[in-house]
Parts: sequence; C-alpha cells; structure tokens
Amino acid sequence: MTEFEMGGPSNGRLTPLLRWLGLTMVVILVLQMVALLVGVDWSDETTKPQIVGPLVALSPLGLMGLLIALIGSRVDVPERRLTPLRLVVCAISSLLALAMIVAVPFSLGADAADGPAAERLEQGRQAIKDARSFRENPKEVEQLGEQLAQAGQLASDASAEDKKRAAETMIDTQIAQMDDQIEKLESQQSRSGRQRVIGGTASAVVLAISFTLLALAAVL
Repeated sequence: MTEFEMGGPSNGRLTPLLRWLGLTMVVILVLQMVALLVGVDWSDETTKPQIVGPLVALSPLGLMGLLIALIGSRVDVPERRLTPLRLVVCAISSLLALAMIVAVPFSLGADAADGPAAERLEQGRQAIKDARSFRENPKEVEQLGEQLAQAGQLASDASAEDKKRAAETMIDTQIAQMDDQIEKLESQQSRSGRQRVIGGTASAVVLAISFTLLALAAVL
C-alpha cells in the first residue's frame, strides 16, 4: 500500500474537520463582535465607544479560523483554484483587513487624555496654578496664617512673621504634593499611550497585512 493510499482516507476525514473548525472560530469572532457592539451605549455622547482595542484583540481568532478553513479547503481540493469556501475566506479576510486599516487612524487619534484621567490631570494643573497664585498674594498668606493661629496650630504668642512662615510652609507642602500627583498621572498617561501604540496601532497594521495576504492566498 502506497503512502498516498494510506494518507488519503485520513485526509478525507480531516479536511471537513479543519473547515468546520475554522468556520466555528470565525462564528465565535462574529458573535463576540456583535456582543461588543450591542453593549455600547451609542446614545452617550460624553464617552467614546472603545471598540478598536477589542477588535484588534479578537481579530487573531478570526485570522486563525480563516487560515485553518483555507488549509482544509486546499488539502481537500488542491486542483481547484476557486471554491465557494475560498471565496468566503477571501471576502471575510478583505473585510477584516479593511476594518484593521480603519482601526489604525482611530487608534492613532484616540487621546489617552480623554476621560476621567484627563479631567483629573486638568483639575490638578488648575489647582497648582491657583495654589501658586495664592502663595504669591501676601494678603491671602497673612489670612491663612491668622487662621492657623486661631485653629491652635501655632503658639499663642506667635508673631506675624511666624504666622506668615507657617502659612507659606503649608502652601509649599501642598504644592509639592500636587506636583508629585501630576507627575504620576502624566507618567501613567505616557505608559498608556505607549501601550496603545504597541497593542493597538502596531497590531492593527500587522493584522491588516496578514488579512490581506490571507485574502490573496485564498484566490491565487
């Protein structure tokens, strides 16, 4: 018995499984995307729907499914260049490649400064600005010193200069703390931006190329 004869029945059982396995993975991708789109509140104009990240994260599942289905088709009928399944693989791959191309500018345009983090950052910067303005106003500093004395935080016989120094020290300490918080928020946003570029933009470009190659492989 030849090697081809031994492998023939096995291939005949394996190729339908490959096709259905691949198509099942594509169906899972479609269901996950539908669930994602259904869960988005499109009427809420205050927040941008986050669909680019999940789309990029789910797309490799579709890529593997389409590739497995195409391999099954190639093994099953290698002599035929075009089959309905290969046309389906080409069409879906082309759509997903287009989706990845569209996702690139969305990912690049997504501003990590949007949302609660940006609001906190802007509020922190404004608070620092107000505190420094307060620090440069002698009358405000004098009033704060009097308040500290009345609150018992200074000695009862504290001089006007002592009150002024205490008020200035308190303001400087608060400004230093706010500066530290702003630096942490800016560092966090910088890391988020790098993650978005690597995990979103770069991945979308690679996936767009992969789906394009897969679409070509399905019909060539």
